[in-house]
Amino acid sequence: MEWERRNRANKNRSITNESMSSVSAAFGRTTFSTFSYSNHFQLKSISDQNIFDSSTPCHINQQTRHRSNRSRRGLYDGKDVRTGNKVSFSEKKTKRKFKPNVQKKRLFSEILDEMIRFNVTTSALRSIDKAGGLDNYLLKSKHVTDEGTGGEAKRRILDKMEELRKGELKNAEQKQK
Repeated sequence: MEWERRNRANKNRSITNESMSSVSAAFGRTTFSTFSYSNHFQLKSISDQNIFDSSTPCHINQQTRHRSNRSRRGLYDGKDVRTGNKVSFSEKKTKRKFKPNVQKKRLFSEILDEMIRFNVTTSALRSIDKAGGLDNYLLKSKHVTDEGTGGEAKRRILDKMEELRKGELKNAEQKQK
């Protein structure tokens, strides 16, 4: 008897696709397959397909990852300040920050033939060794973008490489003549 009453109450709470069509039109969504509530009025399941219309441009839908100003000042290899809790013996939690292990280093660029000063995390130093040097790391790493000191050095390396290619092409033309 009790379970029948609960079952009827749950049926009254569930929202069908017909009632969701106005909601989906309001939010620009195309289809909902199920939308139901549990006994405790919590959202149980949403199966959502095609959130974005094909009319919106691609670059608007893409998410860009936040980079802190601190990580723009050096080679941080994806590391950044994280927050968490300091847990005492009594298990009292207080907020704290986990900062990346940053060192000031001068690294040698073979293409530029000079030392460049960077704020570098120890993780980035290991990645530079693994990549085979600073130049390879700057050119191939996904963590080095066009902004910041890493991007500056990358642009200088690319410019120097372009100059070297042009010089080689001129030398090859002169040898052919």
